[in-house]
Amino acid sequence: MYCNKNFNRKKIFNIFIISFISFMLVGFLIPFINPPVTNAEQQEKNILLINSYDSTYTWTVDETDGILKKIKEDEPKSKVYVEYIDWKNNPYQENLDKFRQLIKYKYENKKIDLVMTTDDAALEFSLKNRKEIFGNIPIVFSGVYDETAKKLTDGYDNVFGVFEADEIEDTVKSALYIYPHTKKLYVVHDNTESGIASFGEVKEVLKELDNKIIMQEISDLSINNLSNNIPVIDKDSIVLVTTYARDGDGKTVQNEELTNFLSEKLSVPIFGIYKMDLNHGIIGGKLLSGEEHGESAAELAINLMNGIVPNNKLVEDKKAVVNIYDNNIMKKFNISKEQLPEGSIVINEDFSFYKTYKHLVWGVVSIILILITLITILIINILRRKKAENELKKNNYELSELYEELATSDEELRYQYIKLEENRDTIQKNEEMYKLVFETANDGLWEINLTTGERYFSDRWYEIFDLSREELKDMDVWYTIIHTDEQDKARRLVDEVGEGIRDTFSFDFRIRKKDGQYKWIHAIGKSMKDKYGKPFKIVGSHSDIHEKKIQEDQIKRLAFFDSLTGLPNRTEISRVFAEIIKEDSERNIAVIFMDLDNFKNINDSFGHTIGDDLLIEVSKRIKYVTGDKGVVSRHGGDEFLILLPDAIDKEFITSYIGELEKKLGNNISVNGVNVITSASFGAAIYPKDGHDFEELLKNADTAMYKSKEAGKRTFTFFERWMNDNILEMLIMENQLRLALNKDEFVLHFQPKISLKDSRIEGFEALIRWNSETLGFVSPYRFITLAEKTGIIIQIGKWVLEKSCEFITKIHNLGYKDINISLNVSVVQLLQDDFLNMVEGIIAKSMVDSQFINLEITETILMESIDKNITKLNKLKEKSIKISLDDFGKGYSSLTYLKDMPFDTLKIDKVFIDELCSEDASKTNESIVGVIIQLAHQMGLTVVAEGVETEEQYNYLMNNKCDIVQGYYISKPVPEEQALELLKKYNS
Repeated sequence: MYCNKNFNRKKIFNIFIISFISFMLVGFLIPFINPPVTNAEQQEKNILLINSYDSTYTWTVDETDGILKKIKEDEPKSKVYVEYIDWKNNPYQENLDKFRQLIKYKYENKKIDLVMTTDDAALEFSLKNRKEIFGNIPIVFSGVYDETAKKLTDGYDNVFGVFEADEIEDTVKSALYIYPHTKKLYVVHDNTESGIASFGEVKEVLKELDNKIIMQEISDLSINNLSNNIPVIDKDSIVLVTTYARDGDGKTVQNEELTNFLSEKLSVPIFGIYKMDLNHGIIGGKLLSGEEHGESAAELAINLMNGIVPNNKLVEDKKAVVNIYDNNIMKKFNISKEQLPEGSIVINEDFSFYKTYKHLVWGVVSIILILITLITILIINILRRKKAENELKKNNYELSELYEELATSDEELRYQYIKLEENRDTIQKNEEMYKLVFETANDGLWEINLTTGERYFSDRWYEIFDLSREELKDMDVWYTIIHTDEQDKARRLVDEVGEGIRDTFSFDFRIRKKDGQYKWIHAIGKSMKDKYGKPFKIVGSHSDIHEKKIQEDQIKRLAFFDSLTGLPNRTEISRVFAEIIKEDSERNIAVIFMDLDNFKNINDSFGHTIGDDLLIEVSKRIKYVTGDKGVVSRHGGDEFLILLPDAIDKEFITSYIGELEKKLGNNISVNGVNVITSASFGAAIYPKDGHDFEELLKNADTAMYKSKEAGKRTFTFFERWMNDNILEMLIMENQLRLALNKDEFVLHFQPKISLKDSRIEGFEALIRWNSETLGFVSPYRFITLAEKTGIIIQIGKWVLEKSCEFITKIHNLGYKDINISLNVSVVQLLQDDFLNMVEGIIAKSMVDSQFINLEITETILMESIDKNITKLNKLKEKSIKISLDDFGKGYSSLTYLKDMPFDTLKIDKVFIDELCSEDASKTNESIVGVIIQLAHQMGLTVVAEGVETEEQYNYLMNNKCDIVQGYYISKPVPEEQALELLKKYNS
């Protein structure tokens, strides 16, 4: 009974589906069976269409066809009478008089409901004679320009129309879009008012575009002697045909007749403004269609006859203007559709079955899909019936199968018990393997039971940190062996993971060993959660990073402190100054620049060892006098900087310098040698003499040199008049702004040698300036000025363009693996369009971007670091190489270094200068080796710059430096000499 009900439901459902699909099929076919029904009750109207020109003029034919077509479709019962003034062939008043008599005679006994006109002559005739012949009936015009229409209809009522919109501007822009390298535009027009106006419009368009295209007009062609009238037209030109209704002899001309002839004689593309010229030699443009223009006028007339009066009597006909192009002409000039403006229409396209029979194809596809659906339903119905039969058969065997299942259940339970025993053995083996991994790992592994608070450490952990199990029983004890500076952070991270606030943590901290010493470790941890998502355990590892931290601290100290005296260097004292200003920007701060007098004589007389010991002793005496009143820094060589944060007044500074001079004036005994020394001082005071450290340092240095000029052994306060070089800098800035246009810059190229095979692996591009006014100007002088004034942006772009040209030439000579390096200024990097500029120049030069290497200093990188890192990563995505330049002069932070997308690290010349020299310290040499080793561990290529001796070269080779550059190999040389070096090293 139940089966019968289910079957009936399925049968009803199937009948419903088939009926629904049949209904949809009939609905789909109805539009093809029943044609549209017209309005049988339309009233008959009489319309008189007066054309300005004769019945053979193409424009008139198109307008007339459009009007008749539209009225036949929408007002089939209305009757249209067509008349022609033939004004182009007979532009005389006598012709108009005869035409008026003709119209008056023919339509004297006919009621005309509306007059339609095409072009100027017919409109003017109808306006003047309407009242006399027809009365004040509506006039609808077309084919008249905007200004002409307003002028003609001024003072008349019941006049409506659509005026021409020839879109000459869009046609010109489209032509230049397709042919962007056009040098000359020929405009063909007649000498009628419309033709002259069209030429003027083209002229205005080119002026608005502000390009260098030469425009030439052709307006005196004779249709009987066209071959001799056509000028010679260059291949990089285009032709625009506007209005040409009458030739130079006054003869009426069909536009298409002219374009046909021009297309046969000329080998350049011809553009037009009328659709009637299509298929007659023009390629296309923003074309006005006479037929569609006529339809727009007819639509307006129909609305008027049906009582719909428009708000605007004169309407611009935008619908009749279309971007349309001839595929046959496009193929002639190798123009693809992609080159056309967006939204363009293409006619005479190659035959496509789908496009030609699109509706038929979709109709057949729809019928096939419906048939497939019906067949699918039938198949599903058959399958359901078979399934029902199989279910009935299956039910017959259920009882016997149930009995067999009961018989085999005992055997299955026995099998499951065996599997359970096997799984227990597998779990035990996994636990033993986990324990083995836990105990043999190089890192110390640990886990925390969040429920009991117990902490478990692997045997390896106790070995690394030399602690016993008895010393660490729970979390509270473990926290006590963490350094007090990191205890709170460690406790907070563990609590956050335990509470589910975070899933993992990773940080560095110090842990106390049994001997009381602290060791740096790197900790990582991850929570383990139960099925409810609640953490119940934290597991992790501890890595011994103590040696790495020590090396990083050594490098930091080298970066911020002088290796000889232990005093802060310029970078560090600059940082201290910034912190003081940040705390109190109103206080007086003195920056004192101190330079030992005649120190070079001491070095020459007693040697560098005595000189170094003297510098150490001098630094001690400066620190003794300064005490807690300020900060002492070694600036380099025999120069020292002193920062007095609480310089009350000049008397305070004078007193301090006097005390310091007295202390330095005492004899200094160095290794048994009595040395008498003195110093010259210069002082600049914040904020009077400068608002930042660099300005104060420069001004203090200027004051110190004034002390030198005054005879040494004295000090001078900075005064503004000392900056006499301001005028010189202004002159240099003016010359620098003219240098690019004068072609005064030139690139020199310094080779970089691979120590692996002693071959040139690339060049560094270095700019030189030979000013016709200033002579040769050092890059150290003009680069800084260029950055301050922003001129560096244009210079940097020029350097990149010339570098790409150079490397392209190198590759074309067969040296395919040579790369080019160039420096990037912070001003360039901060520009919003920097990435687009770099990518655009590389793409234009067609250089493989992997051979372009941009060198960036740490100081540049620290300006808007997040934004700059993003830009570097995007450059890296384009395969452009990034080098960290002058490593050691700036921040020298390994933390930054490991997070940056660098490919290469360049060791600063300061470190290289001290290698293998008589006064070189072993610490400096070991630091260079450490830098090379750490850089290699980070996957970076190492370049040493400023290599000037064979000893330096050999030391770097022995310490596995990758690349060297410097005067030992070659100074920066012009392009021709660089090519000679390539032949020497790479042949």
